[in-house]
Amino acid sequence: MFYNTQQEAFYVYVILCNDNSYYTGLTDDLMRRFEEHINGLYETCYTFKKRPLILEYYETIPFLKDAVERERQIKGWSKAKKKALIQGNFHMLQLLSQCNNLSHHKYKNIEQNINPNLDSARLLHNRPSTTLRIGILGGGQLGRMLLQAAANYPVETFVMENDENCPAAHLCHHFTKGDISNFDDVYNFGKGLTALTIEIEAVNEDALQKLEDEGVRIYPKPAALKTIKNKILQKQFYKDNEIPTSDFIITQNKADLNHHTVFLPAAHKLAMGGYDGRGVELLRTKDDLAKGFDAPAILEKLVTIKKEIAVIIAVADNGENALYPSVDMVFDNRLNLLDYQISPADIPEKVLWKVEAIALKVVKDLKSPGIFAVELFVDIDDNVFVNETAPRVHNSGHHTIEANFSSQFDMLWRVMLGYPLGSTEHILPAAIVNLLGAEGYTGEAIYEGLNEILQIENVFVHIYGKKQTKPGRKMGHITILSKEKQELIHQANRIKQTVKVVARS
Repeated sequence: MFYNTQQEAFYVYVILCNDNSYYTGLTDDLMRRFEEHINGLYETCYTFKKRPLILEYYETIPFLKDAVERERQIKGWSKAKKKALIQGNFHMLQLLSQCNNLSHHKYKNIEQNINPNLDSARLLHNRPSTTLRIGILGGGQLGRMLLQAAANYPVETFVMENDENCPAAHLCHHFTKGDISNFDDVYNFGKGLTALTIEIEAVNEDALQKLEDEGVRIYPKPAALKTIKNKILQKQFYKDNEIPTSDFIITQNKADLNHHTVFLPAAHKLAMGGYDGRGVELLRTKDDLAKGFDAPAILEKLVTIKKEIAVIIAVADNGENALYPSVDMVFDNRLNLLDYQISPADIPEKVLWKVEAIALKVVKDLKSPGIFAVELFVDIDDNVFVNETAPRVHNSGHHTIEANFSSQFDMLWRVMLGYPLGSTEHILPAAIVNLLGAEGYTGEAIYEGLNEILQIENVFVHIYGKKQTKPGRKMGHITILSKEKQELIHQANRIKQTVKVVARS
């Protein structure tokens, strides 16, 4: 809760320590103080021996006197009350405040009590005869994998896409041909559904807002989607919420670039419409300015990157969250696409704590349930910067289908259906290789080398069902599991050299 005041802001925060206890503190600089905790700066502090730490909750209070009083209040609460506050379970918080005796009858079967904080999904799914109706806007590979996970749950699925032969079309219960960017198409598709989610940001958020106002649950919330889908608003969101990100300048057209040559080298990113490497140009010198975009965009200062990291976070309707282990991302610089990735990321523990704390702050400040992928840079000095956020299931989380107990797709269904969040723990470390359309081939897709690759132990092939290939198009991915990181890297490179997506001649 942020207040637009001229006074200095004070943060009352709650940290979860590694013994599952909570530490409450007060600061005027949340990120600095949190780093001091995780770095063990204060040897006499309770958290020095209780690391690793997770920032679970914070609130901003404009006046010091009020902040001190609030910290004193929360610090005196029981662990159960602090947990209820973090989860946003205010009904439980009220009951705990009314009675300090945990054996009191009010606490027996408390989850079965009528709880005003539970959303309609939780109430509905407790009725055995009720099947929720969930819609997906977009029918590409993300929709396809979502529907594969949906087969495990009592849910009626709906998909809207403008191509009736899209990868997800044959897996849903109901398919609607329509334009996901058109207000009327989106509104008419969603108005009879329990909930809606997206597989791409290029959807009509005004229609989603109207549907939300009429009681349809939207994942992510339209306000969060509106912020993220526009890169100008997204970067401003990071700046306004004191989330570390690289410096940037807003440009309205190509002519603006000529006034910012001293800012180079930089990445020029279209505000709207860019994805999968499209809408991004690297401008290193004046000679590159002609490649810039003649439309609203951001000019983002290049960072000397040591690592590119992604973190997938699930957020339930009640604010409860679950973080997946972070992943190392290796990009194809020519295509600006993810080439392969390794999970978990090979980074120092203190850097990992920074990555997770910053990613969690992004998601908490968006104030929306759903699945979020936060992409971050680690520079040569181990500083961490947010690059971009995706408000949906994401390429960097595909390995979770085999490598984690609950995949990102399973987790999103748990969120939308109101079930408890699943376990994000690794079963085995994993690597992913994206299958991209080979250069020089356009037409009906043919997959070469699959027979050889499938002879490797713990290799899993995912073909997305796209009939036509073209250079650089995402056609599938292959996941490798192994306890040994070097084995993962070796097999990832072997797959890259062996499997090719070409076209029938």
